[in-house]
Amino acid sequence: MLMRPGINRLFVLNATASGIWTDYASGLPSAVIAARLAQRFNIAADQADRDVAAALADWGREGLLDLQSGDIHPEAIPFIAPFKPEVPVAECAYRLAGANFRIRYGGPVLHQRLHPLLQHWVATDGASPQTTFEARETGMDYEWRQDDRASLVCAALDELIQHALHQVIEYACRQIPWLAVFHAAALGDGASCIVLPGLSGSGKTTLAAALAQSGFEYLGDETIPLRRDNGQIVPLPGPLCLKPGSWPALAAYYPTLDAWPIYRRWGQSVRYLLPGPRASDRSWPVRYLVFPRYVPSGATMLQPIAATVALQYLMAADTLLPQPLTPAEVSAFVAWLDGTPAYALTYDNLAEAIAAVRGLLLNESSSRSDWENCNDP
Repeated sequence: MLMRPGINRLFVLNATASGIWTDYASGLPSAVIAARLAQRFNIAADQADRDVAAALADWGREGLLDLQSGDIHPEAIPFIAPFKPEVPVAECAYRLAGANFRIRYGGPVLHQRLHPLLQHWVATDGASPQTTFEARETGMDYEWRQDDRASLVCAALDELIQHALHQVIEYACRQIPWLAVFHAAALGDGASCIVLPGLSGSGKTTLAAALAQSGFEYLGDETIPLRRDNGQIVPLPGPLCLKPGSWPALAAYYPTLDAWPIYRRWGQSVRYLLPGPRASDRSWPVRYLVFPRYVPSGATMLQPIAATVALQYLMAADTLLPQPLTPAEVSAFVAWLDGTPAYALTYDNLAEAIAAVRGLLLNESSSRSDWENCNDP
């Protein structure tokens, strides 16, 4: 804690700021302070430079750096080491799409905030983890590490949570021999599934959440890999991120939605729909590609589209293909797409959209016939 004579203000310093002030009051230059900070807190040198510069700038604006040497009493400013336990507060093992990993939580708040979003991945088979992630609070920031290597530093906890979700799913995806990765949602219907590709704002996540509450099995959203060996998708069921615009429409399907915790994601308030535990990691054949598009006040329409149009839609929806892309991979992907019926769905009303999807599945022969006619030269 600091007090500036002549004004009625106290300045409370956290562990990181206390260390910076102690070194500054001892007459050390900022470069040395940053080097000591990086070593003390095990952070990157450039991050330490930024922390020191920001602290000194703040204190300069408050007039604290203008104090006479007699006003500074570093011995009265105890340095409190950051919480760095020998054993993590919590350590949990998870399994996603056959990939086993664990996360070490360096504080109770980290565990309470992040683990509920991952609890449907909790592993029960006792398999050894292939990699270890760690979430830490460093004093001023939050840090995400993999195998004891710092990979991300965030100013806010919810920012770290968003990156952690993305990096864990990305890690599991890298373990899969994929031919393509769709920016899509996927829902199971018995032995097969439908895939809903689309960019943010297309209405795919809202529709997926409603379908998941209407008898379909949720298989994933945002990241849907297509295996190169069997042409089937691999479920990566992360929590569905529901934006405020979807909350009123989904209230009829999830009556307690208004009571769910709110997170901040890329500067916006969101709620998460948490999937149930999965019985297996099996892959799923794709029965239909359905490209949803939410059109306010528009009519619900489901129309077959040609494979060439579906390819254009997939590329516009940020589909990933292997790099470098070989002619054999192009041929395999085009062959898969040629054999997968595709439809465009526009909707305003969720109940009507669900009915349209159900009708597509129930009228298998006529649906496929309509699509084949659409692809005739």
